[in-house]
Amino acid sequence: MFGRRRFLSLPMVVGAVIIGVVSGKAIFGPPLDEYWKKKLQEEEAAAAAAAAAAVKENDASSHTADS
Repeated sequence: MFGRRRFLSLPMVVGAVIIGVVSGKAIFGPPLDEYWKKKLQEEEAAAAAAAAAAVKENDASSHTADS
């Protein structure tokens, strides 16, 4: 009943790929966008905290070197 007698045709494969990509973007696009926005904000906050800690450490070491 569902036996395949020949290979899939190229237009059928291309159509299936296009449908898969479009439906995947529709289903997973908004959650992925939200995830990456949140991830970038967290990375920026971590980088800012690390930069602030480095500045604080440099200030502390320069004050001890002056003494």
